[in-house]
Amino acid sequence: MTLMNRLLVATIAVLATSCAQGQAVQNGPDGSAGDGAVSDGGSKDGGADAPGTPKLESTWPPYGLTWTTAGDLGRAGGLTWTYTGIQRGSLLHIYWIVCDDPTMPCGVSLDGPITTSSQWQFSATDSNLLSGKLVFTNSTAVVTDDAGTVPLSGRLTVTIVDSGNGAIPFATVASLGVAARDGKYGTEIKGTGFKVTALIEVEDTTTSTWTPYLDYYDNAHTVPPDASNAYVSFGGSFYDD
Repeated sequence: MTLMNRLLVATIAVLATSCAQGQAVQNGPDGSAGDGAVSDGGSKDGGADAPGTPKLESTWPPYGLTWTTAGDLGRAGGLTWTYTGIQRGSLLHIYWIVCDDPTMPCGVSLDGPITTSSQWQFSATDSNLLSGKLVFTNSTAVVTDDAGTVPLSGRLTVTIVDSGNGAIPFATVASLGVAARDGKYGTEIKGTGFKVTALIEVEDTTTSTWTPYLDYYDNAHTVPPDASNAYVSFGGSFYDD
């Protein structure tokens, strides 16, 4: 892989962190990011809605919180988002929902834009909801100049802990009572802070070895050599009542 290709892939990973306010961001080969605009459904003045119905939070940052980011989705150790100083005010509940933007479905693809097959699918076998661990899998591929098209399996692992590093349980949005836009899993945030860690890996089906996706892509002899075909989308949304 050329130096230009490595730089483009690195840019994609950095820009992916911009979706922490609740919008998924899908980044293209030029390193650009979607606008991730929150829909009007997040407004709090919907008087016709029944009391206690969680609403999408449309402001950023919400609740007066401070957000910091470290690491990378596609490198060892993953990406960490830390939220501190949450001010609840009169709110009864605050929820954080994973991969909730229907306009930018979450996934990873190493052979072009994210398609239906490269979107994340929940893995009940690998997840542990009560321990604050969500795992999703998908299928993708990489086109190389020496081995042709190499099929890959993808894996997203998301963990969440409170400010004391205690696991926060995940649950289905139905059990949380959240009518989410597209997310299927999330958690109730009960304290003043929490931390999310996410890591995306791929597995070459011929080697059965899981590798952070950018590390794998950097080492692949991709075609064409001067272009980046690595796409990634990940995010979370806040709801409250």
